[in-house]
Amino acid sequence: MNEPTNFQDVLGEQMRRAPYVIASLVAHFVIALVVAGIMILAADASVKPPQLVAAPPPPAPEVEDEPVIEELIEPIEPTEEPVDITETPTEDSDPTEQELGDPDAMADSPFESMFTDNAVGLGGPPGGKFGERGGRQGGGGPKSETNVIAALQWLADHQSPDGYWDADEFMFYDAYPDQPSSSGKGNPVNDVGLTGLALLALQGHGNTQVGGVHKEKVAGGIAWLREVQQDNGLFGEEVGNSTLYNHAIATMAMGEAYYFSHQSLVLKPNMKRAVSLIHHARNNYGAWRYDLEPNGSSDTSITGWMVFALKTAEVNDLAVDKAAYVSADTWFRSIEDRNTGRTGYTFGEGGGGIGSMPSRPLDYVEQFPAEKSEALTAVALLSRIFMTDGDEVHRWSEHPQYELMKKQANLIASKPPHWDENDGSIDMYYWYYGTYAMNQWGGTHWKNWKKSIEKALIPNQRLENEKDNFYGSWDPVGAWGRDGGRVYSTALCALILEVYYRYNNVLGAR
Repeated sequence: MNEPTNFQDVLGEQMRRAPYVIASLVAHFVIALVVAGIMILAADASVKPPQLVAAPPPPAPEVEDEPVIEELIEPIEPTEEPVDITETPTEDSDPTEQELGDPDAMADSPFESMFTDNAVGLGGPPGGKFGERGGRQGGGGPKSETNVIAALQWLADHQSPDGYWDADEFMFYDAYPDQPSSSGKGNPVNDVGLTGLALLALQGHGNTQVGGVHKEKVAGGIAWLREVQQDNGLFGEEVGNSTLYNHAIATMAMGEAYYFSHQSLVLKPNMKRAVSLIHHARNNYGAWRYDLEPNGSSDTSITGWMVFALKTAEVNDLAVDKAAYVSADTWFRSIEDRNTGRTGYTFGEGGGGIGSMPSRPLDYVEQFPAEKSEALTAVALLSRIFMTDGDEVHRWSEHPQYELMKKQANLIASKPPHWDENDGSIDMYYWYYGTYAMNQWGGTHWKNWKKSIEKALIPNQRLENEKDNFYGSWDPVGAWGRDGGRVYSTALCALILEVYYRYNNVLGAR
């Protein structure tokens, strides 16, 4: 074939080919439309409904604006750090020399689903920033100490040989094989977080890696967390929504072990990597959500746990970006109802928005009504309390957000703990945050809450038979019991009852 030699020949040749070119373009266009349609249909099919929902904000409740009883607080010089962990409190100390709290009390505490430190003012003699560990010194009476000791023994008995607490197979480690097996399975994706909670409960009572009745259990649990920590700092694997809850709680447990080990060089790299991951997961100018990679979305529940994890690191003199606290407070303010103080969950589908009620699993919305809980309000209030500089604020009325915090305290006080398995009022997650918030807030709110939480927990602990496999535990009832199981409920309730001595007050001695 002769090649065209001039413009006219080239033009003629292109005109002869034009019909075929046009036909080819039309065919490709039709194919592209078909492929695009398939992709759109596939994308729609992959969309999953949210796992959690939050009710929209209700009408503003009529909450009695009860004044908080305050005392002028003089700053206390912190004790020399680190504290000596080689000595544990003796059991024969004279209880008459201790402050046993309210004499009228009955006795003496995600994860969203599972599922604290100023130098947040957790300092002060004689217990250091993490309080007076070991019991009785901080105001808890002998009765609640019996409950705590029984709970810790149950946890110790059900630790796996590898060092972690197994959400759904803990009954394999029952201490009494001739008795009925313990029940109350949780979701195994929460094993890391459960291990963190159990370690926090054990360490909260004076057990460390080198001292205390359960020192071997603490050492084993810390060793397991170190073993499962990844190079990027994450404790455990990515398991969906529970990933960062697990990580935050494990970081708190590792941080306490690091503190009581006199900032051991062995544990320092674990803490530094854990903190680095927390900072990486935070949204720029925002807070945290479920993902390791920030995507612009935040929620109140996970943000609270992250604040406490970072505070634990700060107490240990590790580098913490203070902008994280500013961003957390900004997030809380963006989701709070300024009229009532109620703090919402998150924005977007299933989130509820400003002033919304706490989230619930979709199939638990009716069984455990969200309006019976102020969990997220308690998260926000406790976070603000622990982000307070105790050297600058000596009375809550001096706090720049006092009016809002007072509303939040009133709102929490209006819904005290109540154990009723029929009315959906049991929410141990709420009770944990509410107990620590009310304890720090003080006044009449704390006195009333203290009586209510003891009345809810102490009679409902499993203490029927000291030689059975339930003794010392709490049944995993409530909105999040199915996810956490018996390990979760027992560790969380033990932490609640340790409130008297687990942390010192942010505003010094009261």
